[in-house]
Amino acid sequence: MTRAVFSTELFNARVETQIQTFFDTMANLYGQRGWSPEQPRRRDLKWETEDFTVEINGRYRDGAYKQFHFTMRNLPGYFRCPGSLTDPNAIRWEHRFSFDLPREYPQNIGSIRPSAETPLYHPRLSAGGKGLACYSVRGELDRILEDLPFFVLLKPDRVEPPSRFSSDHGLNTQAMHWYERNADGIVATLERLWRERHKDPDTSEGERRSGRVQIITSPREAQPGRRSPRILDEKEHQTGRIRILDDED
Repeated sequence: MTRAVFSTELFNARVETQIQTFFDTMANLYGQRGWSPEQPRRRDLKWETEDFTVEINGRYRDGAYKQFHFTMRNLPGYFRCPGSLTDPNAIRWEHRFSFDLPREYPQNIGSIRPSAETPLYHPRLSAGGKGLACYSVRGELDRILEDLPFFVLLKPDRVEPPSRFSSDHGLNTQAMHWYERNADGIVATLERLWRERHKDPDTSEGERRSGRVQIITSPREAQPGRRSPRILDEKEHQTGRIRILDDED
């Protein structure tokens, strides 16, 4: 059966739009939390802010984008089993993932397998903390990029512990047992550390309300042809259903 494949130009345009949508969505989330949102600086095939870098490092023979590297900074994650949940020697603040898009994208998104390049103590990663993640693809590229920070933050719907979900024990059974015993404390600790890392002591609540931080909230404020950013719902589950777009979309 022949698989539908977009032209190189349409494929790449779609990818670039979704990368920008990811940054718009995170800027919106940061603004809602009272943090300083930031639009990415782009250089060739690299989009970068203080906290996130998305870089395209490989192409298919026809020039379509293939390999992606995603770096997260100022984001707490356990890289080994902690002595206590606040053990600073078990927490690192920079994490890198890589993955390939299938050439028939946005079809076959279930084949996308993010791989951790920096160690994480995580139930959905092997005991070594690196390599292919046991990861549920919930949507297209922008959604994958939006999900991975919360994967690092060990949110329950990204970990899917069997005590709460109809799931398995992942790739690291020891880490899963640890998580099930301490899930609420783990999530609260990482969330608190993430907030503390982004707290700006020089920005008052009144300044944030006065409009010094601009938040994109409507399609008219976004660039033409780009999907408007959304506020991340950390509990939301999406089916991963996709549709094939015609050129006019």
